[in-house]
Amino acid sequence: MTERVSSRSGGLLRVSDVSRYLKQMIEADDLLGALSVRGEIGELSRAASGHIYFTLKDSTSQLSCVLFRREAAYQQEDVRQMRRGAEVIVHGFLTLYEPRGTYQLYVERVLTQGEGALFQRVERVRAQLEKEGLFAPERKRPLPSFARKLALITSPGSQAYHDVLHRLRTQYPFVTVIVAGASVQGDGAAGAMAMAIDVVNRLTDAEVILLVRGGGAPEDLAAFNDERLARAIFASRLPIITGIGHETDHSIADFVADVRAATPSLAAAAAVPDVASLVQRTARLHDQVMRCMRHQLQGRRRRWLELNRLLLRSSPKARLRTQRQRADELERGASHAAHALLDAKRARLDGLLGRLAALDPLAVLERGYAVLMDRETGRVLNRRAQASVGQALTARVADGEFVVRVENA
Repeated sequence: MTERVSSRSGGLLRVSDVSRYLKQMIEADDLLGALSVRGEIGELSRAASGHIYFTLKDSTSQLSCVLFRREAAYQQEDVRQMRRGAEVIVHGFLTLYEPRGTYQLYVERVLTQGEGALFQRVERVRAQLEKEGLFAPERKRPLPSFARKLALITSPGSQAYHDVLHRLRTQYPFVTVIVAGASVQGDGAAGAMAMAIDVVNRLTDAEVILLVRGGGAPEDLAAFNDERLARAIFASRLPIITGIGHETDHSIADFVADVRAATPSLAAAAAVPDVASLVQRTARLHDQVMRCMRHQLQGRRRRWLELNRLLLRSSPKARLRTQRQRADELERGASHAAHALLDAKRARLDGLLGRLAALDPLAVLERGYAVLMDRETGRVLNRRAQASVGQALTARVADGEFVVRVENA
């Protein structure tokens, strides 16, 4: 007999009352008390206790399941074959886990059926695209050495979005980011991302595209295995870096992309140079130039001294005079060559230092410019439309920061 949950305080129920009532209703249903369900294993976790937690899914839904250690011990062969992508038939009963208010299937028997239909479909698409050459290393597009503009395709406001912007501000704050917002999960996500790639290629002057999202369950990442997205990546004239936050299998999008990074943050790092590394590289080049000049000068001096000794050993005055003239010519030539080499090396060094100075954002600020940033998010404003009347902004100038407020936008 099902115990009815009575309302409290004039019809109000506690959360635990609702959960307990739903659990009683589910467990009292004869159909839900003995279920046989076919599906494909999505997530799978084998706990140290011996319990197995997994999701069972089809093309539109998923169901949380648990196979306790006691039941698993009696069907070890089928349990060993359980893996993500495998199709299974499970027998058990539905119940509600009150602490979280979630329903799940308590599995008593599991029968493995081989690879699931969804897994097989992805493998068919992967094999077909590989046959057509979409994964070929020779068609990968090179990344620009110093990208001035890049396009970010992801869900605006997501963790991946913030991770990318933070990494770019830290590593190379001179790059301009064009955000092409797109859904990265669920129905229509693959089409939305494919359209964003096409729009960026046709309507912007970006030099590289970042296609990123955070981690998730395999079914959450299904859009990145979609053939439409793969072909859009292949057709892009701009190089594409994927940063899809999962650490197990690569998605089809990863295989087609020009560069694959493990996370959104690492994708941002791959797209732009590191200012600190540029400074170190310039210092190393300076040291190499100075060592080369010292080596050349020392070699010329040794040669001059050697010739001078030969002249001193010659007794005839005419020969001595000729050799001395020759030595003078060699000395002048050596000096001229050394100065010419020094000038060339100095010009190269000046060029390198000039390029480094051009990258220094403080040089721009010293000329009277300021950088305006949203006080709350730290986002840099580069358009008037991004400001609103009354909005508090942080203005960064050459020697510090101060707060301003927008009076007219």
